[in-house]
Amino acid sequence: MILGVPVSELLLLAALIVVGGFITGILAGLFGIGGGALIVPVLYEVFRALDVPDEVRFQLCVGTSIAIIVPTNVLSFLTHRDKGAVMMDVVRAWTPPAVIGVALGSAIAAFAPAAVPGRTRRLAAR
Repeated sequence: MILGVPVSELLLLAALIVVGGFITGILAGLFGIGGGALIVPVLYEVFRALDVPDEVRFQLCVGTSIAIIVPTNVLSFLTHRDKGAVMMDVVRAWTPPAVIGVALGSAIAAFAPAAVPGRTRRLAAR
């Protein structure tokens, strides 16, 4: 047991996430879209297979997706900045509205019922 979770369950989770990542990578490459749009539905199915309760499944998917996307974006930004391929004036102009949007979205998500993010995502996908 690791942190109260059976090792077999952790190995199953790791295997399903690796398979999900493989599928997401192929689909992202085929369709030329960002992996975030694909990883959330794949994670949703992975967590469904692991019997994660519906009440927290979507939030867990989004959180896991963000935990993957943020470090990748930071590394990409730093690499491009080091090569002189970042327009820092644009970054400075967009930083305040982005921070405000993140704060508002986080505050709304903290108090919204569990069904709201899924409904919002389905509405945005139309």
